[in-house]
Amino acid sequence: MRPKSICANNEPFDFSERHSILIRALPRSILDCTRHYRLNDDALFRAALFLRGLPAHLLQAPSPPALELEDFTLLSVTDRSLVYGLKGAFWHTDYGLRRFDTPIEFFGNRDASLATLILSFTTAPATQGRTRLVTQTHVLCPTRHVRRRFLPYWVVIRLGSGLLRRRMLSQIKAQCERRA
Repeated sequence: MRPKSICANNEPFDFSERHSILIRALPRSILDCTRHYRLNDDALFRAALFLRGLPAHLLQAPSPPALELEDFTLLSVTDRSLVYGLKGAFWHTDYGLRRFDTPIEFFGNRDASLATLILSFTTAPATQGRTRLVTQTHVLCPTRHVRRRFLPYWVVIRLGSGLLRRRMLSQIKAQCERRA
């Protein structure tokens, strides 16, 4: 039996976080900016990735890759949302990533040693010509062992990850509103 989720709203995921921002743009434009957003264009993201790679450097182990959204598996695209997936042993120095070309491959993989990360971007109408962009990160750990391995990693990266996600939303907002 799975332990009760530690998520605030008792989702079926083991770990979750949510951030949102109001943008004065149409959903299509927002999702276009999101899809073309480059994580490595953010100096703080590059610095965080450098810090994330220090243990690997000190241990002379494989370093984490410089991740971009295009490294995730695109699982779903609608006129209001984008959903990406990533599977790996994120607590490893190199994230222990597995690559999948299609959603069928992604969901068909049942490797119980990997955590599954789902990253979504959803738009919703707001007031006065604005659209709310919501990003959610959900992590599912298929076994207690994976959950025990992921938990310390989550505790260490969660605040930084949230800061980077909020910066990402702000940068997407700035890009969208410049276009409008």
